[in-house]
Amino acid sequence: MVLSVFKSGDDLFNQGIDLIKRKEYVKAKKNFEKTIEKGGREAALARVYVDIIDACLDRDNSVRYSKLAATLGTVTDGFEFGLTEIDPARLALECNLLAERISIASMQAKTPAQLEEKGNKLLDIARRYQSTIGNDTIIISEIVGIPVNTGIKEALYLQAQGYENLALGAVVSDPKRAAELLQNAYACYKQLGEGGQQTLNTINAYSRSVKCWICGRPATGEGVHFLAMSSDISPFMRKSDDDILKSAPVDYNSVYVCRPCYTAISRRSDEIARQYHERAMQEMRAMEARLQAQISSMRAAMAMRR
Repeated sequence: MVLSVFKSGDDLFNQGIDLIKRKEYVKAKKNFEKTIEKGGREAALARVYVDIIDACLDRDNSVRYSKLAATLGTVTDGFEFGLTEIDPARLALECNLLAERISIASMQAKTPAQLEEKGNKLLDIARRYQSTIGNDTIIISEIVGIPVNTGIKEALYLQAQGYENLALGAVVSDPKRAAELLQNAYACYKQLGEGGQQTLNTINAYSRSVKCWICGRPATGEGVHFLAMSSDISPFMRKSDDDILKSAPVDYNSVYVCRPCYTAISRRSDEIARQYHERAMQEMRAMEARLQAQISSMRAAMAMRR
């Protein structure tokens, strides 16, 4: 057996190729790194292999794909990774898109402005997947072992996510518009062959309009601008709920309450509960002090008897 220290860079490179075919990526990476050190004829391609392997071993890291895209720019001829034929320029494009997609997905979006920004970025990258990759398979997904889609399918998923983020940003000020945006997301899921029932349920909730049982003001957007509160509605009181905008569901087990009334009641209830809690704690502390005093008195009496 010839020690690796005496092998040429080309020998180490060829051995690394065989290791890739057996999916022994860690061992293959070491061979390619030694190839680079020895300056073999395939040193440039060995750098590409190292970065591909790093992406396989750390596939959720956007930095890996950005680095791989840059390294792919140093080679022009096609090559193989295992059984997969690689076009360097095409794979570099996919890596840049994937790196950007991962970065966008990791964005923390809570405020309407942040949600709108994230939604628009998702829609933008969806358009680029559709226009640059189209019906072709995304090769980088196949290589690193993440769910494989065509450019069109990936675009539809990203569009659905984009519209969902835009809807979350819009519902605070305009629930009707949020429902319209979710209609677009629902259409994307249907094109993908998915039911989209949860999205449809949210559309119906955002579109629903009612009248607050307490203050009588109209509200649109269930779960956002109004909520249902458990209640006991007598048959007599049900007769008064005959307007176009209902103040209670058909089963009359609850009433619709607008968010201002709901939060006012909740906060006042919390204040009352806090007062009772503090009073109870004070009484418990006083009782504990009395018990401690009695115990001390009993111990003192027992000590005197001894």
